Amino acid sequence: MTPFERLFDPRGIAVIGASADPTRAGGQTVDALARHGFQGAVYPVNPRYREIGAWRCYAAPEEIEGAVDIVVIALPAPQVPDMVERCARLGFGYGVVLGGGFRETGAEGASRERAMVQAARAHGMRLIGPNCLGVVSTANRVYAAFGSLVREPKLTPGPVSAVLQSGGFGNSLVIRCALAGVGFRNVVMSGNEADITAPELIDAYVDDPHTRIILAYLEGIGDGRAFMAAARRALAAGKPVIAWKAGNTRQGTRAAASHTANLTGSYDVFRAAFRQCGVIEVHDVDEAADFALSLLAGRRAGGRNVAVMGGSGGSAVVFCDTADEVGLTLAEPSAQTMAVLRENLPNVASLVNPIDYAAGYPRPGDEPRLARALDAVLADPNIDQLGLLYATVLGDTLKLGAGVLAEAAAKSDKPVLAFSVMPRELAGSGHDILKDAGIAVLPSPARVARAMGMLADYAEALASRERTDEMLTIPDLPTYDLPAGAVTLDEHESKSLMALFGIPVTRDVLLEPDRLAAPVVGLRFPLAVKVVARDIAHKTDIDAVRLDVRDPAELAQAASAVLANAREARPEARISGVLAAEMVDDGMEAIVGVVNDAAFGPVVALGLGGVFAESLRDVTFRVAPFGLDTARRMIGELRSASMFEGVRGKPARDVEALAQALVRVSSMAWVLRERIAEIDINPLLVRARGAGVVAADALIVLR
Repeated sequence: MTPFERLFDPRGIAVIGASADPTRAGGQTVDALARHGFQGAVYPVNPRYREIGAWRCYAAPEEIEGAVDIVVIALPAPQVPDMVERCARLGFGYGVVLGGGFRETGAEGASRERAMVQAARAHGMRLIGPNCLGVVSTANRVYAAFGSLVREPKLTPGPVSAVLQSGGFGNSLVIRCALAGVGFRNVVMSGNEADITAPELIDAYVDDPHTRIILAYLEGIGDGRAFMAAARRALAAGKPVIAWKAGNTRQGTRAAASHTANLTGSYDVFRAAFRQCGVIEVHDVDEAADFALSLLAGRRAGGRNVAVMGGSGGSAVVFCDTADEVGLTLAEPSAQTMAVLRENLPNVASLVNPIDYAAGYPRPGDEPRLARALDAVLADPNIDQLGLLYATVLGDTLKLGAGVLAEAAAKSDKPVLAFSVMPRELAGSGHDILKDAGIAVLPSPARVARAMGMLADYAEALASRERTDEMLTIPDLPTYDLPAGAVTLDEHESKSLMALFGIPVTRDVLLEPDRLAAPVVGLRFPLAVKVVARDIAHKTDIDAVRLDVRDPAELAQAASAVLANAREARPEARISGVLAAEMVDDGMEAIVGVVNDAAFGPVVALGLGGVFAESLRDVTFRVAPFGLDTARRMIGELRSASMFEGVRGKPARDVEALAQALVRVSSMAWVLRERIAEIDINPLLVRARGAGVVAADALIVLR
């Protein structure tokens, strides 16, 4: 038996707080189990009733004699911990705690939640919730839940399983997808996730042979690494994970914290994690429904090159605008395909992709020619996906065209999507023909383009799984001692530690405060001169930096000046000395940073220096550690990445050395993850191609 099998296929379900009143949570659960025809045993528990519906009602869970795999607890929060302990002692398998009043309400609720979890774990019971709407398994008619999902519309069984950290809104997402034609297998509205978490449920769906697509609505993740591991397992199994991450703004984060008690991590970190493990992100209900529908046919895109056909030129324009936004390319059909199109489409047709065959086409008798045209497009190796823009076509014309398209699609493994603005009542049987052929029919050309873009994103995620993300060997580390406690290392200490991990740093000499005139053996002028102190992070703010120092005499003067300025501005500072460092004047400035995220651990950030990183937010992120392939993709994601190729007479930059430095920073952050809170390398100078990179300044914050 696989983990969680009895959660979705229970022998018996007990409902604590059962009621004959269908407006109450316990009443809705009992009613749903009856209406949906659950085939196992049902044990309502409430001392006020002798029976509810066709079932005997028990005064206490201790009276139940049969096997209970799920106990639904619909009680006021103060009563829940004791009831959980009683049920756990009886050997009940899973508890589904429907009500709120726990961590999301404050300290008292958090204490209550901890007591509940401790009681369950002491006796081997697992918990869904609290503050959740429950569990649904359509295949086994399990409705251990309440709310809109247990009422109409009835869910159609299908291959999509969902984990939803919101109950009411999660229900909205599932119902919207269901109305669009998506069939569901298992749905867990996980609430606070005090025990069973989203990563565990994703793992369970990966193990379930009948789940093909996984849908997740997330407001926060406690263990980001577990989420990434589960998502990577899904990618390896060829099961797309569609994720909607909410709570990404300051106000959204506050709402999420008060809603499900999840500490919402930085959205940048979530996006990085999604990229690294092949999760496809959606941003609204329709995107989720569209992508799920597009995946159900089982056809996988080969890439981002698409062809579009139809009789509405305006629809094609809208499609192309969105296609550009999502990174699709209008494919150039082969000469052979063009010849077939020229021979079979109407004389007035525009054969340049997007292919406009003019309004009113096809007519009766056009079927063979249209079939040859569609077959040629779908067989063209230059084309990865096909979109048909029917717009307002309806009746017999749509039926005829849909029939030909369905036959052509059946002979191809390429995704085929269609746009029709007409509802089923007006469109007639053409919609049914397309649906039966596994062709998603979406109500706007922009949504067709976005769905195609997500299909291409998933194809790239599958392809990236096959690439080797080459890690770099970390040099043999000598023994190094980090100071205890939460302290900030000074620049000299920070760069010395980085050098141990093979990260290039400027050559420098630390001058002691009472020996500022000491020779700087091995350094070449000009030099940068800076005061060094753990408690002075921003040296330029107190005029404690001198640049372009040309000779020893100037060095002595500069060192004395920066030391005096630092002592005057920060008399309490513990100054280690003055750092004389070789200047590098031929590098393009980049910023490399690390933050230790509460959910995901060390995360590496990359941006170009100056205005690009701060004002334009041209920054990209990855969860550490990672290898060269990931580092190269980070660099390519920067909007300003073309500057590395050389502009306005500047030389091309050593992008490969930058990638290697990113890998080494990620390794350092991972190895020292228990101590490092932040790393700030600003700037990391990217020199001309072949000349490498060098960290000109750095700061490491310990925890």
